[in-house]
Amino acid sequence: MSYVTFDGHSHTITLIDQFFEVVGTWPANNRTANDATLHFVPNGWYSVQDKHLPHRHGHATSPFRGAALKEDSVNGEYGVRGIVRFRVHGHDGVGVHAGRRNVRDQSMKHAKGSNFVTMGCIRTTDEAMAAIAETMQSDPLFWVHVVFNRQRQR
Repeated sequence: MSYVTFDGHSHTITLIDQFFEVVGTWPANNRTANDATLHFVPNGWYSVQDKHLPHRHGHATSPFRGAALKEDSVNGEYGVRGIVRFRVHGHDGVGVHAGRRNVRDQSMKHAKGSNFVTMGCIRTTDEAMAAIAETMQSDPLFWVHVVFNRQRQR
């Protein structure tokens, strides 16, 4: 059973496989929008809802800055691999996902990709999500471990 660790201090996510070997480490962030109900994921261990395959939202569109972007594109809300949801008490739909690779965040001029704000989720890269999705197929993902993430990131 594999797990990922999000480090709020170094802004990275690390995938650990069933043999406790590091599969990889990638950029990640937990920056949230001002109107998010979850301002940051508290430190702790969270059980994963999608253990064998990331959840996909299909081919719906998500309007952003007046343009519709496919959710399953590199610039979409969740990236090309979907979202790995985990259970945060009182907050449904929180997860790890990519997206917004080439879309600039309005609240922070130069933020894009893993630094683009979410509504509480941890955003990483498509490369990280590809490795996570591939690992999950033969080594179910059971936990998201959050460390050094005690305050809202701006």
